[in-house]
Parts: sequence; structure tokens; C-alpha cells
Amino acid sequence: MATLTMGQAAKETGVSKATLSKALKSGRLSYVAKSTAGYEIDPAELFRVFPPKPSATGEGERSETHREHLLLDDAHRREVQLLREQLDEVRTDRDAWREQAQRLALAAPETVAVAVPEPKRSIWPWRRDGDREA
Repeated sequence: MATLTMGQAAKETGVSKATLSKALKSGRLSYVAKSTAGYEIDPAELFRVFPPKPSATGEGERSETHREHLLLDDAHRREVQLLREQLDEVRTDRDAWREQAQRLALAAPETVAVAVPEPKRSIWPWRRDGDREA
């Protein structure tokens, strides 16, 4: 397994050795071993925390790799196709339910509002209905 020194890691990511050192000491970045020569850092761990610095000469290779990541394999394509078919079925059901609701709303008889008379109030607010003299 190839490991990187602090200097190599700094060149690969484009960050300073001080930044790498802080990340190692805080635990944000882990290392394989620490010796008198310095830290040995796993490249996968390094690139998990700090993205690799884009190289000027390898731009074509990088964009090709990027395209590969964007392409879906056959299993994912099939899954997407199945989900689209399910979505079409759900939309069809939704439209059918909407049409049925509209038909029922049009066929429903209109309700007649019945006016309920308010109880009579006395012209004297301090008197209640039971206080009337005969």
C-alpha cells in the first residue's frame, strides 16, 4: 500500500503542510503511521478530506473520468426505467380520481340553505324575557 508523506500530500491537494498538520492533530484526517521521518498518510483518506488538486496536463483524463461517473450502469438504468413506469401509473390513477371527483361534484344535489330566525331580544337590555310583568 503506497502512502504519502506530508510534503507529497500537500502537493497532491494544493494545501499547506500546516493545514495538513492541523487536520492530523485535530483528528479530521487520520494517518497510517507516525515515525521520526513524519506522518504516513493513506491517499484515500487524504482525498476524503481534501480534494485532489486539478492538474493542468491531465485535464482530458479528469474530464473523461468525470464522464464515467456520470454514466449509469445497466442496473441503474433499469431501476430508473421502472420508477418512470410507476410514476406514469400513479399519474394515470391521479387523473382518474380527479375526473371521478369532478363528476361527483357536478352530480351532487345543491343543498338549500334554511334561514333560522334569531330569537327576539328585548328593547330593554337590563330585562330578561322571564322578568316581564303580566
